Amino acid sequence: MANPDLDILAELRLIPPFADLSKEAFGELVSAAQQRRVHAGTTLVEQGAASPAMILLFRGAGKVTRTTVGGGGEAQVVVDVMRAPCMVGDVSVLDGQPATATVTTLRSSQLATIDRRIVHRIAASHPSFARAVLARAAQDLRAHTRRIDEIVGGPVDERIKHLLDSLAENHGTPLGQGRFIAIPLRRRDLACMVNATTETVSRLLAKFEREGLARSTRDGIWWRAASKDAPASGSNVRVAAVPPSSPASSSASVGVGAAIDTPPPSSAGLRAPRA
Repeated sequence: MANPDLDILAELRLIPPFADLSKEAFGELVSAAQQRRVHAGTTLVEQGAASPAMILLFRGAGKVTRTTVGGGGEAQVVVDVMRAPCMVGDVSVLDGQPATATVTTLRSSQLATIDRRIVHRIAASHPSFARAVLARAAQDLRAHTRRIDEIVGGPVDERIKHLLDSLAENHGTPLGQGRFIAIPLRRRDLACMVNATTETVSRLLAKFEREGLARSTRDGIWWRAASKDAPASGSNVRVAAVPPSSPASSSASVGVGAAIDTPPPSSAGLRAPRA
C-alpha cells in the first residue's frame, strides 16, 4: 500500500506520553520515523521474537494476545486492546529479548516505526523521551495487573461489566448516558479477556442490550458506564461524526447526536465512518 501523507510531528504530539518532549527530541523522532499503512489483521509484534523497531499507532486499533501451551493444547488470552493515537507497548524494544505477546491490528491502520537502535540513542540523549517510554511501560504494567480482576474476580457477569467499564473509561467517547468504545472487538475477544466462553459472553451482552446497558455493532460497543465525565442529567449532548480511529476521537464522540434522556442509541446510530 502507498505510504500515507501524514504530518509526523503533528501526529507525535497527539500521543499522550509525548506531551512533554523537547523540541530537539521531536525533531530526531520525525527524522527517524518511517510511515506505513497496514490492513486489519496485520501482526505488528510477534510473541517470541524481538522487535526491530518501536511502533507508533497514528490511526486504527489493535489487540495484544498471548498464546500459551499446556496439556490441553494452545490457549490464547487477549491481554489488552489499544486505540490510536498511542505508542504500541512492546518491552522487547527496550531489552532486546523476545516479545511476551503478539500485537495485531483490528482495523486498517496507519503507523510509524523507529529503529530500535535509534530509540535507544534518542532515549540516552533526551531524558524527556526516556521518561515517556517508561511512562508507557508503567501504563502497560498497571493495565495487565488490572486484567487479573477481569479474569478471576467474581462471576462472569461482573467480570464482563468490569471489563466494559474499563474499556469505556480508557477508550470510550461520550455518547448520551454512556460511552462508545470504537474498537471492533469480537465476542471471542471479549471472552478471552474475561476467561469465559463465547456463548456466555454473547448471552450476557444480549441481556445487557435488553436492559438498555449496551449496544454493539461491528464498529464497537456503546456502554452505559458510570463515568466520572458522564454528562449531567438533563443536558443534551451533540457529538461529531468522526472516524473511530482519528486523533479527534479521543476527545469527541463517534456517530450521532443524542440526548441523555433518550433511549440507548440504536445500532444504526453507532455505525461509525471508516478510518
